[in-house]
Amino acid sequence: MKDFQLRNDTKLLFRNNPVKDLKEYVNKKKVLFVYGGGSVKRNGCYNDVKKAIDESDGKLFELSGASREIIAIEKGIQLVEDNNIEMIIGAGGASIMDCAKLIAFGSYQKEDLWDYIKGRKNPYGLEKLPLILIPTYPSSGSEYGLGAVASDKRRQDFGTAYGIAGDVALLVPKYSLSLDKEMTAYTGLVTFVQLSASTIGDHNPISYDMGISVIKNVLKATKRLKENPNDEEARGVILYGASISTSGRLGLGKEENYAYDIYELEFIPEVLFEATYRKSLTTLFPRFLKVMAKYYQEDIVRYFKDIFGYEEIEIASKEMIKLFEDLGVDMYFKGQITRDKIENIDFETILSIEEVTSIIEDCLVK
Repeated sequence: MKDFQLRNDTKLLFRNNPVKDLKEYVNKKKVLFVYGGGSVKRNGCYNDVKKAIDESDGKLFELSGASREIIAIEKGIQLVEDNNIEMIIGAGGASIMDCAKLIAFGSYQKEDLWDYIKGRKNPYGLEKLPLILIPTYPSSGSEYGLGAVASDKRRQDFGTAYGIAGDVALLVPKYSLSLDKEMTAYTGLVTFVQLSASTIGDHNPISYDMGISVIKNVLKATKRLKENPNDEEARGVILYGASISTSGRLGLGKEENYAYDIYELEFIPEVLFEATYRKSLTTLFPRFLKVMAKYYQEDIVRYFKDIFGYEEIEIASKEMIKLFEDLGVDMYFKGQITRDKIENIDFETILSIEEVTSIIEDCLVK
């Protein structure tokens, strides 16, 4: 068995009512609440956070409209400096939680922050503000992982600071009830893809079997939510599955990390078509596996067989596309591409530029 290390950087709390826990953590502190749009006010998260801060004699500051754009992160860091903020709470999807991570970390590492984002420096273990993360759009697992992605659209550049952990992750199923059917489908399917990327190529029998089990249960939960969007048990399964995908407990026997190249490729449609992370990741994944199977056929056939019962790569890829469509998401991009446009985007993969171009072309509306 390959050497591995299990970590526990973040305390994971699954709660139906998180106010009591929040009150203990925010007690008398100046708190910056980082969120995106109005969903935190529709789903009750905002009221719970405000109530906890008010009842614990703390003080609430807000950064709304947050994103993983460096401009938003810098705005948050300035709010921390101007108001002597003592704690960060980030609630939302991946981009919001990543923004909160980088604000908490960047408040101490402001001058070199982009170097950490680009991976030129290692942030792990360095000082940051206390940080609570709350996924209201479950899928990315950012609340339990070490990665924090940021982008700079002005330069068409992005990077991942790997080594920034939340102190506490609060999983609250009711916070995702405000999502519409399409967004709910994406919570399950993005989680499915991320779990798959962690599991494919894992030669540790225990963590591989665990990955397959979680993937199957997330898929079942996604199907249940299509029939009953108010099923909080199913939402809880997806929440937990998303956290497990970045927990460091899967992929313990990976000898090569080729499956993680999907995260490099997903940035391409973000640039070319202004696609969201969720659409880019799910749309590319079946086509990505089909091409990657040229090099890692045994691993990918094993994965398809264990999840779907298929052993033919071409059939399995088409069936995955159909499954995702049946669950309510669009699996194509509108637009045109050229090899030159793709080459101008900064990404790293073991695949050739011709293979990457073929993957993107396969995703275009014919």
